[in-house]
Amino acid sequence: MFNDVPEIDRERKLIEGGLDFSRLENITLVHRDGNAVIRRHLESLPLESFDSILILADESVEDSAIQADSRSLATLLLIRDIQAKRLPYKEAIGSDGFRRSLSEGSWMGEMQQASDKSVIISEILDPRTKNLLYMSKISDYVLSNELVSMALAMVAEDRQINYVLEELFAEQGNELQIRQSDLYLREDEELNFFEVMLRARQRKEVVIGYRLEDAERAIINPPDKVSRRRWSPKDVFVAIAEKE
Repeated sequence: MFNDVPEIDRERKLIEGGLDFSRLENITLVHRDGNAVIRRHLESLPLESFDSILILADESVEDSAIQADSRSLATLLLIRDIQAKRLPYKEAIGSDGFRRSLSEGSWMGEMQQASDKSVIISEILDPRTKNLLYMSKISDYVLSNELVSMALAMVAEDRQINYVLEELFAEQGNELQIRQSDLYLREDEELNFFEVMLRARQRKEVVIGYRLEDAERAIINPPDKVSRRRWSPKDVFVAIAEKE
């Protein structure tokens, strides 16, 4: 955890927010002091070795969504630039047959190379900022204000949705899981998506999508749920279920 809040105040806020340090498993919380928008402070971290980084909005400027997003974007760009400078250049064959570095002379090439190494998720507050992040393709994002608004709208429409949200966001219980197809299907069996959902219900699970063996992305809430197909043993399903 890297920010300029004193460590004592930092731990106090975490405890007040409900964090129990004694219950942490498979994770170690390490405190580092510094300003996330100052390059020399960030350079003290081994950023090139991180698999994933989460950038949270600065609560001291949360009253101004634009200012908070500006700080988050500045931190994002600094981290990506530091990673790109520290990572070895990746060579590629150009159209003229010569080997060249993807990063050489290309700032965007450096950023994209760094994004292949580690995942950065930025919390943003202003919906307009997501267009910039989407076009740059150097970071994923969480639009926290929009998530809260969507949750409130769903609960206002149907109060029972609140029980579903509480279950999904609780520390324990049901959550999104990736299930192998053999949990719901037998070999050489042809089923449509509705029938797969019925099989999942018998296990007290809810299937909401799938990813085919040769596909890069999962299909959530597929539009065609009635056409039968022969599923591959390497297909996987996205389900709301408890961890096995």
